Amino acid sequence: MELLKVDSFELRTVDIADVEADHLHALSMAVGWRYHANEWRFLRQCGVGLAALDEIDRVVATAMLFPYDEGFATVGMVIVSPRLQGRGVAPWLVGQLIAGYPDALRLNATEASRRLFARLGFAGDTEKVHLLRGKARCPAEMPTLGRKQRIEPLSEDHLSAVADLDRAAFGVSRRGVLQRLLRENTGYGLFEADRLAAFALRRAAGRGHIVGPVVAGDEADAIALVRRHFSDLDDQLVRLDAVRDSGLLTEFLAQSGLVVIETLTAMSKGAPQPAGSGSAKIFALAGPSLC
Repeated sequence: MELLKVDSFELRTVDIADVEADHLHALSMAVGWRYHANEWRFLRQCGVGLAALDEIDRVVATAMLFPYDEGFATVGMVIVSPRLQGRGVAPWLVGQLIAGYPDALRLNATEASRRLFARLGFAGDTEKVHLLRGKARCPAEMPTLGRKQRIEPLSEDHLSAVADLDRAAFGVSRRGVLQRLLRENTGYGLFEADRLAAFALRRAAGRGHIVGPVVAGDEADAIALVRRHFSDLDDQLVRLDAVRDSGLLTEFLAQSGLVVIETLTAMSKGAPQPAGSGSAKIFALAGPSLC
């Protein structure tokens, strides 16, 4: 365990798995991040992390790492209490978290955190992630499916097909995360004959839902799947983290009542993320931390 002295505070690190989810929720709310306790529980099932505690065991900072196959991992949930921001807490915590992980790392940085991650060796690229939120409604016009296309609910029985399609788009396997999403949440797949051609998953998050990941060969298929989720949600609060900010999908999301609340910049460290090997593309993330 490493200690950090910040003015009159002495901080220590603990495994994030040992911290009450309600305490993590309180920290994220303190910085305006709407990550409720159920979302923290899901993220801790998917990755590892550290929390910094002060001398009276208040949670004052967090950072998480989500390892995938082929030496690739994403970094996320880097949060520091407002009273300690700018005091070196974030680089101290993230530095411990990624120490000894020499392979490819990726994260999506806010405008305020880009300089911090640059100091830790992360380089930015041109890819942006647009966080959209709103009470979803379905535009009247329904996308037209091909004659041999159909949309059906997904279950854990579809895991292999979903994981294969996702890997072709994402570049590395996220089978573990996808299995958790399929086991306890809602997913739809677009099938062409008996072949899975596209999918979109969603999970409950606080008072609303997160729709993602969305993987499809083109925007029309992505829109058809997202619209199916929106039709289920009946004007409920929805968040979707899109990786494109123009085209038919952007127009559809605007018509559906979602607005951009923040734009993040993708940053990476070490070896580049393996490229996808198929025609399918990522249209929406599983969340900005999971990518």
